[in-house]
Amino acid sequence: MQSITDTPDTHPSTPARGAGSAVGIAATALAVIALGVASYLLVELRQARNQIGALQARVTDLAASADKKTKELDLGLAAVRGQTAAIAQRTGVTEGELEKTANAARQLREEQRKGQENLESLGGEVGKVKDDVAASKAAIEQAQAQLQRAIGDLGEQSGLIARNADELAALKRAGLREYYEFDIKRAKSPTPVGPVAVRLKDADVKRHKFNMVLVVDDLEIEKKDKTLLEPVQFYRKGSRQLNEIVVYAVQKDGITGYLSMPKVADAAATAK
Repeated sequence: MQSITDTPDTHPSTPARGAGSAVGIAATALAVIALGVASYLLVELRQARNQIGALQARVTDLAASADKKTKELDLGLAAVRGQTAAIAQRTGVTEGELEKTANAARQLREEQRKGQENLESLGGEVGKVKDDVAASKAAIEQAQAQLQRAIGDLGEQSGLIARNADELAALKRAGLREYYEFDIKRAKSPTPVGPVAVRLKDADVKRHKFNMVLVVDDLEIEKKDKTLLEPVQFYRKGSRQLNEIVVYAVQKDGITGYLSMPKVADAAATAK
């Protein structure tokens, strides 16, 4: 039998020990998680540093490459300047004169470009000029068709005969022979007409006739009773080509007309 003075047992109960164990486990878990997060952050930081280092290296390489290219360009420019100076020294031309020449060349190219652009607009004007030339040619041909031919006082077939100043102008434009116009009054001395001379002795307005004296190669040739538009023909010394005087207007004491002669080259060829 237990005495009333005996001390009872004081051992802790089981529930108290369970709560402490749970707290310890939670602390351990938090520590593990914190360690994992720290490890992850450390890995990320290391990768970030590596990437930054790679970028810095690339930037350095690019800077070095750009610096190298800049130096190469500077060297090339210096070489060109040196060659320019050497050329200028050899040719006696200053660098300023070379630059002036280069500017002139650039300006010339610009003018050529503008000229090329204007070619199309000029094409229309060229076509208009061609049309005008064709029209003039047709007018000359028409005028020539209206001219007459005749038999001269030597019995030779004459060339085209002009009956007035307008038709004579058409003959001149054709350019087949040399023509010398004259308006001669009756006189005692001959009047020069081209390489010959003519002296009018008298003129009959009503009958359209006249008498004249030709001075050809220092020889006087008298032509009597000649008629309006009748070719007065003669030959010059050393030439077998025909020369003609045609009078297309008879006035009182005067005549108007022209001298027709072969061209100098044609006359020289015939004389051979």
